[in-house]
Amino acid sequence: METTATTRNSEMPKLKPREMELLVLRQLQLHGQKPIADQLGIDESTISRWKQGHIEQFCKFLAALGIQLAPPEAVLVRRDYLFSMETLAEIGMKAERMRPEPIGFN
Repeated sequence: METTATTRNSEMPKLKPREMELLVLRQLQLHGQKPIADQLGIDESTISRWKQGHIEQFCKFLAALGIQLAPPEAVLVRRDYLFSMETLAEIGMKAERMRPEPIGFN
């Protein structure tokens, strides 16, 4: 059986620090500085100061540690699960190509 599992790129795409910073700033804009500051128990002006380079620096720190951010709407799965699903899809497509008639015709 032919498999492409060994040829797949096991390295998943990673956000660059600048992309992470934009994600953080977008979420901050969506929620607003005041509610976030209140939730953290800090003054809103502290959040404003963070936007002047501290968020950028923190995103670089996360990237150096190999930690990735994900937007709230993202669905996260383990890499091995994703590869398993790809393999099952390939097997299913191969079986369908071998059918004598198109799907839905009897």
